[in-house]
Amino acid sequence: MNTPGTAVQPYPTWLEINLSAVAHNTRRLLERTGVDLMAVVKANAYGMGAVPIGREMLAAGAKALAVARYCEAAALRQEGVDAPILVFGMTTLPEVEAAIGQEVRMTLHSRENAERISQRAKALGKTAKVHLKIDTGMGRLGVLAEEAGEFAAFAVGLGGIEIEGIYTHFAMIDDEPDDPMAPVQMERFRQAVEGVRGVGVNPRWLHTANSAAAMGYPPSWMNMTRAGSVLVGIRPFYFEPFPAEMRRVLSWKAQLASCRLLPDGWGLSYGQVYRTQGAEWIGVLPVGYADGFRRVYDNEVLMNGRRVPVVGRVCADACMVKLDQTYPEGTEVVLLGQQGQEAIQIEDLSARWKTSQADVTAVINARIPRVYVRD
Repeated sequence: MNTPGTAVQPYPTWLEINLSAVAHNTRRLLERTGVDLMAVVKANAYGMGAVPIGREMLAAGAKALAVARYCEAAALRQEGVDAPILVFGMTTLPEVEAAIGQEVRMTLHSRENAERISQRAKALGKTAKVHLKIDTGMGRLGVLAEEAGEFAAFAVGLGGIEIEGIYTHFAMIDDEPDDPMAPVQMERFRQAVEGVRGVGVNPRWLHTANSAAAMGYPPSWMNMTRAGSVLVGIRPFYFEPFPAEMRRVLSWKAQLASCRLLPDGWGLSYGQVYRTQGAEWIGVLPVGYADGFRRVYDNEVLMNGRRVPVVGRVCADACMVKLDQTYPEGTEVVLLGQQGQEAIQIEDLSARWKTSQADVTAVINARIPRVYVRD
């Protein structure tokens, strides 16, 4: 039996990912919108594991998955995930052939891109299912709305191409409570869809809503939403609290590696930017910036249900914390998540580290074990 506060995992540090929460969030979004869901698992499901997370989302009712690069789709296929998968980004010529063979959906965004896909599909004797990307205001990949009909006719006319879906991406909806661009982008998207249908192409799926739009902008729901971050417990808006109906998914934990009483004036870490103010209990955690725990000067962690400050510079593989008393080695420490009544959430680290919320989790090093739990 573990004593209170003792870590229950055999790792120095680990991520704890609640699959029951992923399933809950997926079902809740489906209930909220009443339309199909393409669940986004790009960047290894924001660092949480695309295969187990993707499987959980599909089991909870998602109709398709989406990733940023072909290699991510290939990894899902290799693990036996056979649901439709859309690749948002570019696909190189070798990837096009592989994607067609694995029935991975590619993004259609330019004439050259359409010609590559058509050429390889016809050579393989197959039809490539694609999703036409409309640039309604992001300035990234995509076709302008007024060109969509002509472009769709061109692409389909090449042969070997089926336009299964049309989609776009909002530019400001997670940043602005009354996003002035959202109605403009929706009108451009509707214009594009009308143009495509006008040339006799009738895609199965229309999707514009990311997590923020799926949670807060019903005009964007169409017949499919395309959410990811909110399903894995990342707050979809910067201007509102985490939705009460959704659940947090991720915790980042570690074991206390050492706890020593150091004398007054003792310097800590590189540069000795922190010196003890009298005798202080200093703990060492086996987590550093190489793991994704950023090198800033106001980090905190949770120990015994209380916030404690990180002191001195964060090292590559370790950091030090100032404690109120001695604790045994192996005591559980929470870097992200809840312990007792206290919590450090993704948005707290995002603000402290001056980065996006998804960036907090997406760059956590792969060397940290991912532990999957249910409740």
